[in-house]
Amino acid sequence: MDKLTRCETIGAMPPGARALFDGPGRMRLFTSRPWFETFISAGLNEGVEPFFLVLGEGQNSRAILPCERPGTGAASVVGLTSFYSCDFRPVIATDSDQAATSRALGHAVSHAFARHAVFGFDSLDPTEPAIESFLAGLTRPGRALLRYAHFGRWWEDVSDRSFTAYMAARGGALREVIRRKGAKLKREGGTLTMIGPGDDANTVERGIADYEKVYAASWKEPEPFPDFQPTLMRNLAAAGWLRLALCHIAGKPVAAQLWTLVAGTATVLKLAHDQAFDKQSPGTVLTHFAISRLMDNETVNILDFGRGDDAYKKAWTTNRTQHIGVLSVNVAKRPDMLVRHWLGTIARRLRR
Repeated sequence: MDKLTRCETIGAMPPGARALFDGPGRMRLFTSRPWFETFISAGLNEGVEPFFLVLGEGQNSRAILPCERPGTGAASVVGLTSFYSCDFRPVIATDSDQAATSRALGHAVSHAFARHAVFGFDSLDPTEPAIESFLAGLTRPGRALLRYAHFGRWWEDVSDRSFTAYMAARGGALREVIRRKGAKLKREGGTLTMIGPGDDANTVERGIADYEKVYAASWKEPEPFPDFQPTLMRNLAAAGWLRLALCHIAGKPVAAQLWTLVAGTATVLKLAHDQAFDKQSPGTVLTHFAISRLMDNETVNILDFGRGDDAYKKAWTTNRTQHIGVLSVNVAKRPDMLVRHWLGTIARRLRR
């Protein structure tokens, strides 16, 4: 079995492991150094202990599994995720056999956590072969691997389409709203901008300030981790991944959307608008503008509207992927969890 080493921070990893974050393998937002550094510094509850499991040694490090001890709940160890996470997966060396490495990692993790009553991972995309290989590796005598639906993720493949073709495939009602509200916004002196790689730190900071003003005036609940989004935007800007779309009317920020662009995937992480401007539909107009800027000026293969089944996402995308969570349960220690899981499965089937 490959050696599994625990490291408390990214900086404590051997150079070969850190290279998995800093090399080509980092080109996914939710397995990147900027993401996890943000999460650890500004997105964890008091008492949570993050750590990283590294498969292999030194320059032969083959995979990383970000984890945490949550401090509360049934599971003693879980993946390093939260409600901010739209995806979770092991960080695998790009020059290795992805399926074999993922399975070996799962096997090593199941051995390391064999005495834990419950451990688990969520935000998993089961359509990814490496995820199924990882879960297969977690299988172990005396333990049950319980799967559950976690969230839906909405997305659109635009790799072979122009922005014009993409919009032509949207519903007529959406296009009409954009036409009418866009014209109204223009008459009222509205401006649409996007902060990106060509903008300096001062511009980014002004954008962050505008984003926070909009969020405070929106319908959304205050952030449980108020420093998370500003920290993430600064880290994304440093990596060249930030795309912050803003709408102003008469100089006042009225809508904001936090987008990222990483290796051809454009993801909207947060969006909000000032409720006092509901009649102008600034959020819809800003979404149209952001997608047009991204598709017309940069290489975009996937539009990703993130986690959750919000109704508006169906107007912009046509694909939904069900992400799952899994719990590895020691059958002897927690038979009650198996019974509840099975009863819940039966009840859902009967309702259907």
